[in-house]
Amino acid sequence: MSAAILGAVIASIVATVLALIIGYIVMRKQDMSYAAEISEKKSEILIERAEKQALHESLRLETDRYRILFNNTQDMVFIHGVTPEGIPDTFIEVNDISCQKLEYSREELKGLTLMDINASPPPVAILGYSRADMVVLSDTDVAEKSRKYIAREVQDQVSKVLDKRQFVYNSEFISRNGKTIPVEIIAQRFDLQNKPLIMCTAHDITERKQIQRALRDSEQRFQDFFAHSPIGVALYDGQRDLLNVNQACLKMFGIPDIREFAKFNVFDNPFIPKTLRDKISKGETIRFEVTMDFKDVLKNSLFISSRTGQASFDIMIQNLGVDAEYKPKGYLFQVQDNTQRVKAEEALRHSEKQLRQAEKMEAIGSLAGGIAHDFNNILTPILGYAEIIMRTTQKTDHIYTYMQEIHRASNRAKELVNQILTFSRKTEKEGHPIHISPIVKEVLVLIRASLPANIEINRIIKTEEDVVLADPTQIHQILMNLCTNAGHAMKVKGGILEVRLSDFMITGRSNEFPGLIPGRYLRISVKDTGTGIDKSVLGRIFEPFFTTKERGEGTGMGLAVVHGTVSSMKGTVTVETEEGKGSTFNVILPLIEKKEEEAIEQEEPLPTGTECVMFVDDEPEITRMAGEMLGHLGYTPVLMNHGIDAARMFENNAEYFDLIITDQVMPGMRGIELIQKLKAIRPDIPIILCTGFSDTFAQKQAENMGVAGILMKPIIMKNLAEIIRTALAGRNKS
Repeated sequence: MSAAILGAVIASIVATVLALIIGYIVMRKQDMSYAAEISEKKSEILIERAEKQALHESLRLETDRYRILFNNTQDMVFIHGVTPEGIPDTFIEVNDISCQKLEYSREELKGLTLMDINASPPPVAILGYSRADMVVLSDTDVAEKSRKYIAREVQDQVSKVLDKRQFVYNSEFISRNGKTIPVEIIAQRFDLQNKPLIMCTAHDITERKQIQRALRDSEQRFQDFFAHSPIGVALYDGQRDLLNVNQACLKMFGIPDIREFAKFNVFDNPFIPKTLRDKISKGETIRFEVTMDFKDVLKNSLFISSRTGQASFDIMIQNLGVDAEYKPKGYLFQVQDNTQRVKAEEALRHSEKQLRQAEKMEAIGSLAGGIAHDFNNILTPILGYAEIIMRTTQKTDHIYTYMQEIHRASNRAKELVNQILTFSRKTEKEGHPIHISPIVKEVLVLIRASLPANIEINRIIKTEEDVVLADPTQIHQILMNLCTNAGHAMKVKGGILEVRLSDFMITGRSNEFPGLIPGRYLRISVKDTGTGIDKSVLGRIFEPFFTTKERGEGTGMGLAVVHGTVSSMKGTVTVETEEGKGSTFNVILPLIEKKEEEAIEQEEPLPTGTECVMFVDDEPEITRMAGEMLGHLGYTPVLMNHGIDAARMFENNAEYFDLIITDQVMPGMRGIELIQKLKAIRPDIPIILCTGFSDTFAQKQAENMGVAGILMKPIIMKNLAEIIRTALAGRNKS
């Protein structure tokens, strides 16, 4: 092969190799460019995918946040579309609070429309008349008209929302169970895919309605008070311009209307002293009394008034505070006729005095009741032992005579205790026929000890007819009051106290005793030769708490009690007096026919027994005396001095006892409490409650618990014997 050919071959090979190398290089460059392009595309896809994922995550978070806000708001929220007719479509979305308040599930509520949850309006709004007039309409008619009315109203509201983009109105929703919910609705329009949607945010305004109603009621009450108040009232603003004035104020000043009253300048009026006007300017409240002469009012043309002469007023001008700039907010002007105020104050002072006296009397009554109770406990063994000795002693024995006197004196003491108890209870007792002469004699014996020696007492009985229908305690109290007053009138110079009984007849209408009916009457005259009664106070002597005595010498209740008591007996009291010569009080009471004296009962044997009787009293003297009485009557007595011990004894030996007698007032355990315990242990046990004080409440309690009887202190053997047999007989019957 020649060199040329070889060279050509070599050149061809080299060229081919170079071409291949160049082709490879070019192809390599092309491959690298394509890979780079692919890599760049991949990056773009990854970035786009990441952005989409971030966007989706952000959208999810926003959606969750929206749902949290949507469901946790305290207002009801509804989203709904609108039909072509402009009527709300079914709800697209509702929040949790909507479901709770309207009592539907979410699925149920989303199947309803705004019209479905709107409460029906009142009939007068739909039909123009009230439900009471709808007698010719059926329920179907009303329901149909109501539905159409709601549809019109809702359609109108939707139209306004679509036009204005936002509309606020009030409505009422109704829950599944018929509960109405007043709401304030903010309706907003927004468009989605070129379709209008409405979001309604409904705020429950129940509390606001209640506050508004309370405010209206409060304002109405104020207006009613302002208009009808008997006190004159005027209101002024901070610049002292008149705002309002009530009729009472106009009437007090005789001013015809509010325009004329505006001329009555209460701040610069000459009847207010300058010192007081200065106080008003300083923001102080002033109160003063003033007398106005309406002749001067007319003369000086201050204002037009229909009143004449002088009138006194009590006036108060009150500053109603200041605002943020310390300027007066306003003024309240009040006026009251002074005459009425003075009367009211006098009546108040009188009432306070009566209250104080009543409290004193109540305290005295309580003290008297306590003293009487203790005295009864002391008297019980005295009277009881005297009776036991009398029943175990021959009447010819001088011991019997002594005991008879003790018994008689004890009975008088018992009656005195009863009088004290009657006073402390303040209860009226039923009257029964009584002779007045013995009471007069007893009172004069008692009053003698309290009168000075220079007062002589005379008793004159001019009649044998002295039987009246009354309570002895009341007659005793009347005579004691009159005799005490007579003694007081003669305490300085002495004199004569005369008590006279006489009878007389009223045949027709009597000028002397106009309030009494015809018939026979007893006159009890209590006469003294003392100072007499001043004629200026004669008309007030029977008023409660009125007295002419010095402080501490009288309560002013004596003659008032006399007058009230005698009036309750259908009688009357008159008085004759002359200053310096004395007074005579005449108590006039209707006489009744004298009944034949009841034959003196022959002493009969007392009922006895052999049963076991527990007697409970905290006074050992009384229990010992009761034990003697019970033993004398044949019973087996078990004596206890404490309620707790008695309850324990009975609990351990319940079947051993046939009867229980217990005192009411005992320390540690009262009689009522003991009865409850004993009845709980053995319900059939007969129990007698013993008391020295007629406590109506305690007796009622005892009766309700099945107590067999009430035994009053001091204990009389005859009463004890009879009540025991009655109680035991009642047990046997049951």
